[in-house]
Amino acid sequence: MKSFLSIKNLLAIGLILFGLILAIKINEKPEVNDPVVILNIQKPSDEIIAIVSPISKLVSDPTDRAKLAIFNQEFANRVVSYNTNNQQTNDVYVLAGSKFFKDSLVDKYKDLDGELIKLLESSIGSDNHILTNEEKTDVSNKFMGLAWSLIQKK
Repeated sequence: MKSFLSIKNLLAIGLILFGLILAIKINEKPEVNDPVVILNIQKPSDEIIAIVSPISKLVSDPTDRAKLAIFNQEFANRVVSYNTNNQQTNDVYVLAGSKFFKDSLVDKYKDLDGELIKLLESSIGSDNHILTNEEKTDVSNKFMGLAWSLIQKK
């Protein structure tokens, strides 16, 4: 009778153990204890906080708040480079929002859409004209302030 502990058997047992250990390590999820900052936005002026805080309070779901913050931060970063009129700026915001959020916010928060339009019009007005740099900066500051307000703990 041949010995059970032959070189072939030891090699086979070693390979099986190696495979098991490797499979366990691959499926192991690392533990993350570090808080992750999604957005790094400077605190806006008290005047802007007073304007955007009521809009921010309309949104209750934390996931919606985070998504709206990301969306508005991106809009605020981009709007200053647009060479456009106020109607086109409004169209960009609405169309980008409808693509980004699909139907997830439709009729979910009462008056949110109207308040966002008011916020935009508070900077650029409702008469169609080419936006000045000051108007674009004001839009950017207000929507960045909204993004900041949305990521604050309620």
